[in-house]
Amino acid sequence: MLKTFKENKKRTVLVAMSGGVDSSVAAYLLKKQGYNLIGINMKFWTEDSGVSSGHLSAKDNKCCSIEGVEDARSVCDKLGIPFYVLNFKDDFKKDIVEYFISSFKLGLTPNPCVMCNKKIKFGLLYEKLKEFNADFVATGHYARIINKGEKYFLSRSVDISKDQSYFLHNISPLVLSNTLFPIGEIVSKEKVRHIAKEANLRISAKQDSQEICFIPGNDYKGFIQRNVPISSQKGNIVDKEGNILGQHDGLSFYTVAQRRGINTKLTKPLYVIKKNYKDNTLVVGDIEDCKTYNFEINNFNRLVESFNLDNVRIQIRYRGKLLELENIKYSRDNPNTLAVKLKDGEIGVASGQFGVLYDGNYVIGGGVINTNIN
Repeated sequence: MLKTFKENKKRTVLVAMSGGVDSSVAAYLLKKQGYNLIGINMKFWTEDSGVSSGHLSAKDNKCCSIEGVEDARSVCDKLGIPFYVLNFKDDFKKDIVEYFISSFKLGLTPNPCVMCNKKIKFGLLYEKLKEFNADFVATGHYARIINKGEKYFLSRSVDISKDQSYFLHNISPLVLSNTLFPIGEIVSKEKVRHIAKEANLRISAKQDSQEICFIPGNDYKGFIQRNVPISSQKGNIVDKEGNILGQHDGLSFYTVAQRRGINTKLTKPLYVIKKNYKDNTLVVGDIEDCKTYNFEINNFNRLVESFNLDNVRIQIRYRGKLLELENIKYSRDNPNTLAVKLKDGEIGVASGQFGVLYDGNYVIGGGVINTNIN
């Protein structure tokens, strides 16, 4: 029998509470099922950013804003459970923000949410279980943990359109047996909001945030200019032969396969093929030049012991489609590296992205993409 909730209800759960709808409903559902809950809000790093008028303005991290903390506290009060705020600012700055910045300096495409789940939510918070005498960690992620006997598997959520298992592929397999994803079984976000409204939670109509939490005001360009100035310097746009076609605004502001914002002397549409940080050039070409067939997945985090290669598909970005593979094999030199060949190729594959392998709805594992293998 498959189980997505543990059967021993009178046990204690640390619930990560951001003050949003998803984490609040997660706590509500667990409370209804009889678990003892402790609400946890995690305080992350906040940038004091200079603005055009010259004064400093402290911006809240969206995951732990003052409003978010008060909303989380309100939900915990409503449910009658204790509430704590844990200070993870320094760790967040070191493990997430500095990873993000250093990735840009190396010309990579980072994903801070993947790293935050690994290092913070299912790293530091998970380590707090013993301190709080708790048994499980729970979050508002759209994902499921399927229990088969003594084995636990990470799976897509019932609502595939909201599925967040891609972001969770890098967590340790050891945490799966002590983790709960209560809203992973719910059929839609609309149903989640309906549950929140029926429970009279004041956050039922609160809007979702789709932004990177630590970038003030969603000013992505400004954050990069302040923190990675070398990658926001202007340089030449060149074709595959090295002919200069125009000037770019800074390599960090472009992504592989991007078309908009490429200003050249040519009238035909051009797409980003590569960002060359060594000489600060943006290499452009036709759309077919952006298609990638072969790449590596490094630092592969394996969540299952074995899988059928014939059933495996790969996802290279959040909400990206599952891609068919022509071949996949482990490297002879490094057991944590996979050599991947796509059946039809894909546009927009970039080094630094995470490639996640699926067998049906089950997450096999994933790691960091490296396209520079020739």
